[in-house]
Amino acid sequence: MTQAALADRPVRKSVAVTTVAELAEIVAAVQEQGEFCFDVESRGFIQRSGEVLEHIEREWVEKEATLKTTNASVRQRSRQAIEDRWTSSLALDTLRNEVFWIGIAIAGRSWAIPMGHPNGEVLIPEERGDGSTVPPEGYRKLLNSGKESKAKNPYLVPAVFTDPPEQLTQEQVFGALETIFMDPDIPKIGHNIKFDTKSVAKYYNGELPKGLYIDTQVLQHVLDENLMNYRLTTVTSTQFQGYDPYHKYGKIGKTVTTEPFDKVTEYVHLDARWTWMLYKRLMRRIEVHPPLLHATNIDLNVLAVLAQMEMNGINVAERQLKTLGKDLELELNNILLELMQYAPIGFNPDANSDKQQLLFAGKRQGGLGLKIVKRTAGGQPSVDKSVLLKLQGKHPVVDLILKWQEYKKMKSTYVDGMRPKLHAGKLHPQFHLHRTDTGRLSSSDPNLQNIPRDGKVRSLFVAGPGDELLVADYDQIELRVMCMFSKDPAMSSIFIDGTQDIHTATAAKVTAQAYEDVDDETRQVSGKMPNFLIGYGGGAKLLAEKAEIPLDRAEEVIANYQKSFSRLFEWKSEVIAKARHNGYATTAGGRRRRLSKGFNDPDKYIQFRAERQAVNAVVQGTASEICKEAMVDVADLLDYPACKMLVQVHDELVVSVPADETQKWLPVLENGMGNGKVLMGIPLRVSGHSALSWYDAKGK
Repeated sequence: MTQAALADRPVRKSVAVTTVAELAEIVAAVQEQGEFCFDVESRGFIQRSGEVLEHIEREWVEKEATLKTTNASVRQRSRQAIEDRWTSSLALDTLRNEVFWIGIAIAGRSWAIPMGHPNGEVLIPEERGDGSTVPPEGYRKLLNSGKESKAKNPYLVPAVFTDPPEQLTQEQVFGALETIFMDPDIPKIGHNIKFDTKSVAKYYNGELPKGLYIDTQVLQHVLDENLMNYRLTTVTSTQFQGYDPYHKYGKIGKTVTTEPFDKVTEYVHLDARWTWMLYKRLMRRIEVHPPLLHATNIDLNVLAVLAQMEMNGINVAERQLKTLGKDLELELNNILLELMQYAPIGFNPDANSDKQQLLFAGKRQGGLGLKIVKRTAGGQPSVDKSVLLKLQGKHPVVDLILKWQEYKKMKSTYVDGMRPKLHAGKLHPQFHLHRTDTGRLSSSDPNLQNIPRDGKVRSLFVAGPGDELLVADYDQIELRVMCMFSKDPAMSSIFIDGTQDIHTATAAKVTAQAYEDVDDETRQVSGKMPNFLIGYGGGAKLLAEKAEIPLDRAEEVIANYQKSFSRLFEWKSEVIAKARHNGYATTAGGRRRRLSKGFNDPDKYIQFRAERQAVNAVVQGTASEICKEAMVDVADLLDYPACKMLVQVHDELVVSVPADETQKWLPVLENGMGNGKVLMGIPLRVSGHSALSWYDAKGK
């Protein structure tokens, strides 16, 4: 259907569901259809969470100390801003939000079901001032004298509504819909469906809806991983030639609690209806390509596992978290004191301009006169991390700034940023299938993929009372994947034999030494580092930088590595040639990484980057598929809820089990992940350990 045809369709008035009899009709229609799309609207109430009220109070005390005015209006608005931010945050918190609308759609039909919308229709419209007029009385700033200011200022006078119509309760709605939500044979469809299923779970005693989850974000990502974002409006516009179904009222999700009843009714219908239409259109495009359908099924099958993993959360040692915050604060103060030996008074290590002046200005201008490595788009000396790493060792200031950035990020992400996200001592990270080009899982709140490997942060994540953590990961999964595809005889023989350390055996081959004669330094420089560089297009120059060895030695290592494992390099060339011809690289599971734009760019560097991305997509994407399928298998094997999957990071799984059953469940986890399984001629190897903390289990 064209955009014009869509726009010209007659607009029917959307009607809200307000009776139990109508709910019964919905259930019958969904059961006949055999699948349904749903979307929820949620809101937050800060008064219902003691933890949140404590956070608000702490924030207000800190904010109040910075206010330089005693004006009651200013202080009230400052406090209200904190409360409003938390209220908005709670609306998106699936463990603490309240669902007060739900939209449901099937072929040709959609329903909007309200459960306590606070407004009727507009009686008096809202009034907004842009700052060019004096606000009406009661909406003006208060002077210290207590009188209202007559100065011009922005203002908002909220709309006045009629009383809302009678609506069903959550108990009535979710009680009636339980039949379809808990039917494992009825697929559930949504846009960012994990949010909706987790929001609904609280009305079923924390139990997630059953059955296959289908996410239109994931479907679109399989078809095009290069979109800037995967919001519903973006995906709809992409699939329906720029048409915007929300052109009449706009996307009002963020303001839904302050909108009139009829407007929200229409909006909820639209969300459900257009998600259904997207699902049908996207699946038609995917189903005509069996490899893409296979890749899609891998992602869809793991969605429910991810949702449950997010619901489970992982325990955090809160006392240790507070101690880490204090320790990092002390470390940062010490670094700042050390910097003051070289920097001028008032130097700010977070300000690029200050770092540029200190590092690169001449000594007569108070700088260190270091050589400029690269410049920003604006022509200023760059001070990004890659530059600082290249300057490392040139002056103590560089090392101190790098250390400052490391500790500052650690504190802001894993202490200050993590504390407000805790629920009864647990952190509930979010895992995403549509935020990486290769299909690899990513995480947020916080980003566990970038978690420091030392014990400062990982030791914060602990087992619950009476439990232990099992941590298992794949040994050299990406190198094994390259062997699966390339069939390199030398590398494959090492993996198939399985008795030798891969990095030591590689170094022995590269240096023509006996296996037992390879020392630690040779293993690192001629084995481990080249093995990690091979999949990412790294060469002698990068090896020289990483290993801190002369370039000529690095060139010799790479040349010998290429001779020893020549089939690996031939395969990489074949992947690049095929990707250049097709415009995309393909994983074992059928996922595509579309790179035609990079291959066709006149800039040789961009072409080279596309070549690296093609190889990386095949390797990283296939490794990710192995892990996703393993997560589904492990979830089926675990005795839930006594045993729970908690975290996935790259090729690593963290599981909680009863402390007295670790020896029972560790081999189950390893075997579920495929330990000993032979894929394309290469065996997988999984290593697992148990301990009370993530760090201790990983560090064994």
